[in-house]
Amino acid sequence: MQAGVFSVFDIDRSSIDLINADYNVGLLASYRADKFSGFIRIRHQSSHLGDEFLLTNPQVTRINLSFEEVDLKVSYDLTTWLRIYGGVGTLMRVDPSSLGRHTSQGGAEFKSPWTLWGGKVRPIAYADFQANARTNWRVGQSIMAGLQFENATIGDRKLQVLAEYYSGPNPNGQLLTQTAEWIGMGVHLWF
Repeated sequence: MQAGVFSVFDIDRSSIDLINADYNVGLLASYRADKFSGFIRIRHQSSHLGDEFLLTNPQVTRINLSFEEVDLKVSYDLTTWLRIYGGVGTLMRVDPSSLGRHTSQGGAEFKSPWTLWGGKVRPIAYADFQANARTNWRVGQSIMAGLQFENATIGDRKLQVLAEYYSGPNPNGQLLTQTAEWIGMGVHLWF
């Protein structure tokens, strides 16, 4: 099961207004056989604009964005240090009904076969590309690179510190008609 709330806030305002919140919940089944792996998932997303944002931006048109998606992703380990993946999906029970229904995603993951500082740190990089009908097939690209700390495990997960660059359609539900670009840093737990 997957679940999460992804929110965007206007931190330039003293009240730190909520701009958009995307609520996601999904069920998935995954499978791995040697170098192949994949999953099939059904998920629900509903997106909501914040009250303060709507009050201070009366020109914004709120839509009731909600859908269920069925998607399938597969991956293949080309080597021990390079994995490629891709997949497609389709939206069902879409609101508004004019929303495009098909999705696609692909990318690659690189884990350096070499470590630094006596085997404690491994360079890593990711490239992810997504395009879908609801954004007229404009490509969103996310590039991340950084370090994985080999001895810093939490449970059975590795700690990663990554820089990220994103450019493309805004991935935040109600803002899907806009373009977004950012640079950021993140701390991740890698499975």
